[in-house]
Amino acid sequence: MKRIIKNPLTILVLGLIIVAGSSVGATRAAMSYSNAAEEVSFETEELNVDLQEERNGGYVSVAMSRSDSNQQNMVGKLELTALNETNPLEVNHNYEEHVRIQNTGAYDEYVRVLVRKSWIKNDGSKDTRLDPSVITLKTTDDWFIDKNESTTEGTVYYYRKPVTVGEKVQFLDAISFEREILDGVTTTKVSEDGKTIKNVYGYDGKTFEIEIRVDAVQTHSGAEAILGAWGVEATIDSNGNITSIDGSN
Repeated sequence: MKRIIKNPLTILVLGLIIVAGSSVGATRAAMSYSNAAEEVSFETEELNVDLQEERNGGYVSVAMSRSDSNQQNMVGKLELTALNETNPLEVNHNYEEHVRIQNTGAYDEYVRVLVRKSWIKNDGSKDTRLDPSVITLKTTDDWFIDKNESTTEGTVYYYRKPVTVGEKVQFLDAISFEREILDGVTTTKVSEDGKTIKNVYGYDGKTFEIEIRVDAVQTHSGAEAILGAWGVEATIDSNGNITSIDGSN
């Protein structure tokens, strides 16, 4: 008997997509030295970072984090147009989403990105019953994940190389959804003869949220700057590239 399947998994409703400066307010470590005590202290310098999304063939700024005296951070929103245009949802399909980071400050920087993924209920609270790890971000090869700091919900990325003044580096290339998003399906009959059935997926029509935070530290005495600002130990090679964070590479 041939059955008609109704209501495939539809594209998830996009919730608030937040792109903001880091929780430490983009206060980046600019080192100054005391010749007498040979101690390291931290001051605020002009170290700025800009988060940009590709739209209509060009990149536009969606968030900027500044370290000036006013601590002015511009908060924006990603459009995720590829996800908005597709219905129903395809699992294990790469939805193009190009996001890059630009050093708009006056000094070379090391850059860190913190990503938090969650599912949101209608009342705006988090739905902890749903798994945020089914949302996968496809980053470029120059980023690595610090597994020691990352969780199912949050991931910490470090750019391996110094980002020079004015340089633009690609962060995100695509977003995809793992096949596990199809788990928890409930099948019900919608006709008396049983020829038409309806699949109801646990994630169907749900809202997800992606929060991206970006901050940076100076490259001068980079290991000390990273430890002071981010609280992690970085190994940096002779070319200035980060080879590990707290032993994670």
